[in-house]
Amino acid sequence: MTRQELRLVVAGTLLIGVSYGLARFAYGLFLPSMREDVGMSSAMAGAIGSGAYLGYCLAIVGSALLVERLGARRVAVIAALIAAVGMVAISVSTSAPWLAGAILLAGASTGLASPPMAQAVSVTVATAHQGRANTVINAGTSLGVAISGPVAFAATGQWRIAYAAFAIAALLNALLLSISVPRADASDRRSDSPEKGRGAGIWRSHVAVLVLAAVGMGMASAAYWTFSSEAVVTLGHFDQATANIVWILIGVAGLAGGLAGDLVKRLGLDVVHRGSLAALALSLCLLAVLPSSLPALLVSAALFGGAYIMLTGVYLVWGIRLYADRPAIGLGLPFLMIAVGQIVGSPLAGYLIGGQGYAFCFIAFALIALATMLAGYRPDGRKRADTRPPEALKGAPVSPRPPIPPIPPFYMPAMPPLELIDKIGRKLNARLGSGTDRR
Repeated sequence: MTRQELRLVVAGTLLIGVSYGLARFAYGLFLPSMREDVGMSSAMAGAIGSGAYLGYCLAIVGSALLVERLGARRVAVIAALIAAVGMVAISVSTSAPWLAGAILLAGASTGLASPPMAQAVSVTVATAHQGRANTVINAGTSLGVAISGPVAFAATGQWRIAYAAFAIAALLNALLLSISVPRADASDRRSDSPEKGRGAGIWRSHVAVLVLAAVGMGMASAAYWTFSSEAVVTLGHFDQATANIVWILIGVAGLAGGLAGDLVKRLGLDVVHRGSLAALALSLCLLAVLPSSLPALLVSAALFGGAYIMLTGVYLVWGIRLYADRPAIGLGLPFLMIAVGQIVGSPLAGYLIGGQGYAFCFIAFALIALATMLAGYRPDGRKRADTRPPEALKGAPVSPRPPIPPIPPFYMPAMPPLELIDKIGRKLNARLGSGTDRR
């Protein structure tokens, strides 16, 4: 990559880390101290989680429209500034409503961050490097999660100081974005089709397979996201500090998801998809069978973190290949389906834990992951145009097989709406599991 391309990737990765890992997901780590300081009820905490996810979805749509009018640079800088303002507001909050509004504002930066970076990569980075650039940026989510864990340890409950430091990081990121993301000009419009993305209809052959795969992965991952920390403490008899370490390891291992683009290009989408689902299933089985073994827990966390982010990269590629003429749909559809699977899977996990125990639940969700392996990638038969430049086609031998499309120049960072699915799962678990021996 050129220096300009590397600078863009660094700036984009930091934006995703700041917006997702710090402005959005650090909320769960500091929630106990926040509730104690400002008197926030559990109902309010759950409402914040649900509202933040809704705000994320609305911000995604708004950002896509703003990119067309303002350009990628301005919208990316706006996302970082909104994250900074939101986190400053969090650090000085004195009441539950104030804190709720500040968290929702900071969390909206996640939705604003995605489209401008997708557009910037498609314009700035050479086609051969776009897959690697986008999957590295996608892994920025894990970088932010991994950083927020040690900060939670260091801050020892001083969440106001932590969020003030996060806000400074967001401001520095805004400065880096202002010099790294290209200005809006004619080149921004080159990546659009003549019809500005309005290609064929939404329904495509084989899209149902993608939907089923994304929902299945979302369901399988929901049990781990919602109940793994609780299982570490309840089943493994470890303290909360160990559960925090497991969480940090999930984030660190997720950085391996940055290799998704290269692996798909080298091994093929189906191989990476099924191998990652197998790793996800194994992580759940280890948590079910060996909850009291610290080495097994650490391996489980590493497998889950790496597999989850790797799978988001796989669905990113899969969706854009099916919707090459409508990339906004291609990147949005699978991640919405992942969220649907998580919202369905979390209460189902709570039900199973309440009735059958943790081990049964995790094994059942591992089987869901294995069943999802049956979904195999098939390209849309209506899209067979060779995407290589004309000069590369001169003298090229005729091949009976259609060319494999390049890794798409779009991404969407994917982490679940943790607080939303956590509250759904825990409430159902509490209602159905009272008085039940969960071992």
